[in-house]
Amino acid sequence: MITIDALRVRDGEQTPLDGVTMLLTANAVHGIAGEGRSELLRAVYGLAVPESGSVTSGGHPLRRRDMAYLEAEPHFWPGLTARDCIDLVRRCNPASDPAPLLKRLPVPPDAEASGMSPAERKRLALILLLMQRKRVLLLDEPFCGLDAESVFVVQQLILQLGCEGRTLLVAADSLALLDGICDDLYVLGGGQVQGRYEHYEFQRAIREAGSAAGFPKK
Repeated sequence: MITIDALRVRDGEQTPLDGVTMLLTANAVHGIAGEGRSELLRAVYGLAVPESGSVTSGGHPLRRRDMAYLEAEPHFWPGLTARDCIDLVRRCNPASDPAPLLKRLPVPPDAEASGMSPAERKRLALILLLMQRKRVLLLDEPFCGLDAESVFVVQQLILQLGCEGRTLLVAADSLALLDGICDDLYVLGGGQVQGRYEHYEFQRAIREAGSAAGFPKK
């Protein structure tokens, strides 16, 4: 169980998270939508320091070494090819085999990673994240910039990871992209949780989209 307790995060004069509380079961896929979703993942990963509140697992602080984080817009060091990036991650994770992932998420191996298209950078970042085999995965906008085929592949990978016993937090700007792949859905808005839905309530969440502050577009 991951417990997010009364999390408050400020960004300049804005307060994207103002007392957010969630109880996230382990070995499940949790959808996160609405305003403040990216800030939430950054805070869970430790990139944004909360003014107050906590993120714990089993009563202890959630450790970064147990997590892997996908940026909404992945960036890479200039001069490194996709092959270089994969080799670097493989050195730290020698048991990881990138070949099956490369078949499903193709990238040009000898292209400079920083110069690839946004879709190629997203696919490469997903490959690198999944090679690490962390138990908690934070995916910020994993579908953004991908074509329909790649979106379907990523959705299937998320389902597979959930079945393997990983815990995933998947932030997306569209409820429809999360429908069918998440065990539950949290909708943020106004700095707080506006609603929580079980997997069988997604259609109700979609119907209510736009009817309350903080609900994302369909």
